[in-house]
Amino acid sequence: MTKGMIFNIQRFSVHDGPGIRTTIFFKGCPLSCRWCANPESNHSGAELLHTPASCIGCQSCAAACPQGAITFPEGMFCYDASLCKGCFACAAQCPTHALTIEGSWYTVPELLAEIGKDDAFYEKSGGGVTLSGGEPLLQRDFARELLKTLKEKGYHTNIETTGYVETEYLESILPFLDLIYMDFKHPDSREHEKKTGVPNQRILENLAWLLKREVPLVVRIPVIPHFNHSPETARQYGKILSEIGASKVHLLPFHQFGQGKWRALGRSYDYEKEKALHEEDVAEMAAILGSFGLQVQING
Repeated sequence: MTKGMIFNIQRFSVHDGPGIRTTIFFKGCPLSCRWCANPESNHSGAELLHTPASCIGCQSCAAACPQGAITFPEGMFCYDASLCKGCFACAAQCPTHALTIEGSWYTVPELLAEIGKDDAFYEKSGGGVTLSGGEPLLQRDFARELLKTLKEKGYHTNIETTGYVETEYLESILPFLDLIYMDFKHPDSREHEKKTGVPNQRILENLAWLLKREVPLVVRIPVIPHFNHSPETARQYGKILSEIGASKVHLLPFHQFGQGKWRALGRSYDYEKEKALHEEDVAEMAAILGSFGLQVQING
């Protein structure tokens, strides 16, 4: 039976599509955005997450690790991910849950059992289920099976995608989608690749292709300091999006919700000292996009 690697099931979500929704977060992503609010989604496998504030330095984790991946030089927790074999015996022995495992395998029936607990909320609010990540479409067979089953059971379906997948695969799942949220990180391909690890050509091609189909699509732009937060970039966005037939755009101002996760995963975070952006900070970009005939919403 097909299984998917999931790192979060978020209930009562109101920002991932119409109504009250359940958002399923998939692990794994072909992009490596340096501002990612869900850095635990970047890698496709389960990962160890350490929360220093909960650690009492008992060193039970180090004693439980058969690979010697955890040490305490000068009494400070140190984790070498290259030595870890994924047994996670360390997390099982942590008395304060300072060590947690990000990512669990689910079958489609197991996810449906979780989703079904909130059926009453979907029915009353016009909500449904959103697949997010990471990139949910990276787990191709599982995502297709889940979307197909959700549609067969009458759920409204949405995906939050980078668009960095083959067009043929997108075509195969379109019958199971009621809505698509697709990110467009930067209009300049070279700048896009600098901060995400991939050029934007495939994303733009898929975006243009999808806009000619019947499934409603919303373009989402994460507004990031020193990357795409400028009037000039907004004009570039507006020109491209108006030419390919986009109509709805959500601007997502940069925030620091993921900062603690970068630390807990032991990774450096490029935006550690950046201040969060607010609605007023992106108002000019919204106005510029609107001048191109686009319907713009801030915070989606």
